[in-house]
Amino acid sequence: LDDQYDRLFAALVQAVELFGHPGLPARLERLGRDHRKFGVVEADYAAVGESLVAAVRQHTPATWDARTEAAWRRVYESVAGAMSDGAHRSRAAREPAVWEATVVSHRLHGDHTAVVRAAVRAPYPWLPGQYAAVEHSALPGVWRPYSLAGGAVARTRERILEFHVGRVPGGLLSTALCDRTEPGRTLRLGAASGTALAPPPGTPAVTLIAAGTGWAPVGPVLAELLARRPAPRIRVDAVARGEGHFYDGATLDRLLRDHPCLSAYWWYRERGEGRTRAAERLYTHLRARRDWGGEQVYLCGPIAFVRETAELLHACGLPEESLISDPQPAWERQRGHVSHAEAIVDPAPVNWIDPQARTGPPAAPRNVSPTGPPTGEGPAADGPDAWVRGRTRAW
Repeated sequence: LDDQYDRLFAALVQAVELFGHPGLPARLERLGRDHRKFGVVEADYAAVGESLVAAVRQHTPATWDARTEAAWRRVYESVAGAMSDGAHRSRAAREPAVWEATVVSHRLHGDHTAVVRAAVRAPYPWLPGQYAAVEHSALPGVWRPYSLAGGAVARTRERILEFHVGRVPGGLLSTALCDRTEPGRTLRLGAASGTALAPPPGTPAVTLIAAGTGWAPVGPVLAELLARRPAPRIRVDAVARGEGHFYDGATLDRLLRDHPCLSAYWWYRERGEGRTRAAERLYTHLRARRDWGGEQVYLCGPIAFVRETAELLHACGLPEESLISDPQPAWERQRGHVSHAEAIVDPAPVNWIDPQARTGPPAAPRNVSPTGPPTGEGPAADGPDAWVRGRTRAW
């Protein structure tokens, strides 16, 4: 409920600040579509509106008047109307409120990452790079977004969807998906969302950077790129906490053998190294590159990793429009309880997507030479040629 309180209050503040902005209705329509999975119906909007006005009226007696009430009702009716329109359009398109999925396989890699495959009977529209909200039958009402790692059609005409779940210490849904998701278990899915899609056709070169379970959306984006004719020149930078955290390395190894246009680099911390060593090697390598012209970069992973890597890429000359990633809130240390006035004057970012829902990356490097070669023990010290296509490794 604490999360819901923060999100509701943040949404109200945002609605007031952006009232009249041309992009607000479309965002609210998507929100209304997504609220269908909670069972929200038309009458709920009116009930929430009356409760909201009554609550604000009761707690601001010195400033409340007819004009204030009219203003609040105008804003709320606009918000509720846009959300309701989104729900109506979703129903008119015969889009289910939720999709029921039956788990068909579950693999736990190293006690830290689960690969879950589930079958849905109804058509489930999604695009490579998108994610879906997931609910576990053992945790009704708890929804978290997970990237769609792929899909296929089974012989029974069921659609098989795949999710990669990084265990979050103390996490509710990630723990259930890792430890209590045997075949036959029911999951519920919300509609696919997300705008971080594959680069447009005709892009000559693409770099895909994935940290932890950020590999989940990168996998289907990579498959789409490889299916193009001609395929672009593609490079993959896969980042993990350690060598044992490359839970899907066999897939990438097979793709390297089959596609000459593809090269891949693996970045991980060697035994005995500090936490920043893998990131230092990756970032030093990125700094040394001088061929960003005309290239698109697809970036996915934990919030801190995405933010820091994006800053580095732009500092290295990558244009803003050449980076593809889903918008993610900036991470800040929790400030504890603040008053409503403080929250309005200095609003804290709301983590709509759990920043720890994917395996965390190594910390960003500090004081790394912008042009020096990678250093350190182990395979990563062998230089870039040790990692490009043709290198066979034990996973």
